[in-house]
Amino acid sequence: MTAMMSVGIVLLAAALFGLFYFRRRYMRLYEAVQQFQKQILEGQAVWPGPDTEAAEDVIRDAFLRIQKKYDREAESLQRDREAVQGLISDLSHQLKTPLANIRLYQDLLKNREISLKQREKLEQRLEEQTDKLEWLLEALFRMVDLERGQGNLEAEPADAAETVKRALAQVRPRADAKHIRIGQEPSDGLLLLHDPKWTEEVFFNLLDNAVKYSPEGSVIRISYDKFETYGAVHIRDAAPCVPPEEYPCIFQKFYRGKNAGEQEGWGVGLYLARLILEQEQGYVKVDAVPGGGNIFSVFLPVSF
Repeated sequence: MTAMMSVGIVLLAAALFGLFYFRRRYMRLYEAVQQFQKQILEGQAVWPGPDTEAAEDVIRDAFLRIQKKYDREAESLQRDREAVQGLISDLSHQLKTPLANIRLYQDLLKNREISLKQREKLEQRLEEQTDKLEWLLEALFRMVDLERGQGNLEAEPADAAETVKRALAQVRPRADAKHIRIGQEPSDGLLLLHDPKWTEEVFFNLLDNAVKYSPEGSVIRISYDKFETYGAVHIRDAAPCVPPEEYPCIFQKFYRGKNAGEQEGWGVGLYLARLILEQEQGYVKVDAVPGGGNIFSVFLPVSF
């Protein structure tokens, strides 16, 4: 009987000790969870613990992963906010001139005393300003998508000359109006990894600038090169030479070179071209030609 009581006392003591131990351990875990939760909610860092399998360390690691995920989402949200703020700032700055011109032409058209010829000229200018405004808005929105890495570019093996050809068709009317001849050397079926739709815009921007800044009756030449890992499309214009000190600047957002003169523009096209090519693992560079003109070279990976 005494032995049984002794066993019972031992079992009871063990049970009480176990209850106390597990209650204490539960409270420690509960306090750890509360502490980690408080740190995350207050933006404090949850530091990694020792590499053990203790329950507190397992919980700490779980909260650390949660915090990292939360931080990534917060950073993404902050980037989105900055992108929206940047777009609003860019829009308010860049739209002032075209909107002012549109309002001016609208006010002039209200004058009933202007001649039919003057009215037609004003209507043409109004349409041109509206088209430019539409292009600028589209360019700014595309620019924001590319800056956020959401351009949805799909690089594929494609004939570089075909992409250039489509861009060339868009600038041909302006070139013809200035009696500018555009010559193109054979590409020998140069296949480059690029998104044809997006890269067409790259070549359009470069060719459009070439026509815009080259004098009437001049010649623009397009040539191709193939290297070991990259291919190149060269566009040589007859425009005033870009000063060497401006080489790092002309592909920046809203930059207008010293030689831009009175030509209309917003400094968006070359920056947009750079963004597109960067997402295709390519790049663009410019070199002045001795005696006059510039060569803009687009480099893209070769398709093997």
